Amino acid sequence: MIFRLAFRNVFRNRGRFLLSTFVVAIASLLLVYATGQIGGVKQALVRGVTDTLTGQVQIKPKAAPRDFFEYPSARRLNLIKAPDLDRILAKVRALDVVEAASERVRFGALIGNEERSTPALIMGIDPVSEAGVTPDLGTILSPLSNPSAALVSEYLTKKSGIPIGKEILVFADTPNDSFSARPYTIAAYAKSPVLIDEFMNGTVLVDIASARKLLSLDGGATEIAIRLKPGQEVDDAVSKIDAVLDQGEKQYLGVYPYTEVAKSVKNIGNIATGMGAIQVGAVMFVMLIIVLVITKMGLYERQAEIGTLMSIGMTRGRLMTLFISEVFIKILIGYGAGFSLAMFMLLGVRHSGGIKSATQIEQYMYGGKIMMPVIDFKNILIGFFVVIAAALLTTLVSCWKAGGEDAVVLLSGKK
Repeated sequence: MIFRLAFRNVFRNRGRFLLSTFVVAIASLLLVYATGQIGGVKQALVRGVTDTLTGQVQIKPKAAPRDFFEYPSARRLNLIKAPDLDRILAKVRALDVVEAASERVRFGALIGNEERSTPALIMGIDPVSEAGVTPDLGTILSPLSNPSAALVSEYLTKKSGIPIGKEILVFADTPNDSFSARPYTIAAYAKSPVLIDEFMNGTVLVDIASARKLLSLDGGATEIAIRLKPGQEVDDAVSKIDAVLDQGEKQYLGVYPYTEVAKSVKNIGNIATGMGAIQVGAVMFVMLIIVLVITKMGLYERQAEIGTLMSIGMTRGRLMTLFISEVFIKILIGYGAGFSLAMFMLLGVRHSGGIKSATQIEQYMYGGKIMMPVIDFKNILIGFFVVIAAALLTTLVSCWKAGGEDAVVLLSGKK
């Protein structure tokens, strides 16, 4: 009976009903859309790093640093042994989950000239195979077809004082405890086309064969970077890739997804989540204030009705159940309307190819050059329950106070 009465009361005052549901609908629309955008920004950030630097999966020695941005000096290199490298590459490339794989020699060294030098991350890569693993790099790797060419970050050219077109020296320790230097001509900037430009700041890209000559290496690599085919689950792919390693190789090699080799990406994702939480929290706070105001107004206007119900024996608990049921129905309808509109907007953005960032400011807002919203039903459902719980708790305070009033005072129209 109480729920039937609550349902009737919801639609009795159309103005109050429309106002309440409109507020909840707008709040839920913003909540669902913000959730989709937060997921999209995190995905864009991760994609920016995997497409530009890391690849999606890596095979590397277990003794090597897990974070991509940590690297040892050349003297302390942990290598995939030359006899194993070609066999592993062939088997990995044959897997149905792998799009491309490329070997690398990555180490720390000094660049500059006889007068001035600065530390840098040197990445010796095969420009052909690397373009398949990190497609953002693929657009700038062509100069590396010349083994004496290097791609250097703009930051490093300014720090070393050596511009494009000039020669630099790379000074490096070698694994056999000797010292070596090799000249390179700066052919172009190693610049990513996305937000992750900052991660290229200390990077020099060279051909892998020339990197091996610099370090006096007879083959081998510090890692194999792998790109998966579209739609492949990373964890499943890691298991399949791990299966191609024989027992001897597994003793010193491991297979790691990008989440383990790029902690920096996770930290940036946490920042994006925090910013999104502030946005969502602000929306919910405003919504709850408005719900509280509307509820108080409704209870004030219905003093006589409350007094009548109490005079015929309705208890305080039943009265609270009645009003909370009314609020619940309004929230359910409002959230349903807002959810439907938000889903329509998110699907529309995805269908149109995502939000494209034309400027660096927009790239910071959306995590890269393209942000594709993520439809995350789990977080949307959590948001729904949070909205319901918070709104009902807000309403409970007002209803408890109203249920404690004297029926005679309420019927007389006095406070």
